[in-house]
Amino acid sequence: MKSRPDNPLQARAKQLGITMVERDRIPSSRRAHECTEYARAQGKLHAFHAAVLTAYWTEGKDIHDWAVLEELARGAGLDAIAMRDEVSSGAWKTAVDERVQGAHDLGIHAVPTFLFADRFIVQGAQTLDVLEKVMARAISEPRS
Repeated sequence: MKSRPDNPLQARAKQLGITMVERDRIPSSRRAHECTEYARAQGKLHAFHAAVLTAYWTEGKDIHDWAVLEELARGAGLDAIAMRDEVSSGAWKTAVDERVQGAHDLGIHAVPTFLFADRFIVQGAQTLDVLEKVMARAISEPRS
């Protein structure tokens, strides 16, 4: 899905010096989420997650493709074959389902979502001024 010339997210990214690849189609991220749960269990969550985000947003890679995921796993210090075997067997399906349901139970339906002071939820990619206003409100309005 190619971006519109007036896409505010693309404009903000460009203004901040962030590269965001335009794509013709959006790949399923389900497999990447299950691989991420495998990485979490192996103590490599942060390295793998960062690699997936860079691959998707900056490099425009298909994070559903096993070749891509295995390359990212190796780069994060994971056993790519074991990851593929476990994910393919369905070992991490329930963990992802539970995390998605937990997010929905909290009213989260967008990525990214920010939670401030356990009271204020801001969903979607927002400008800094929006986040600053919510932070100020969270500070100035103590819990009752």
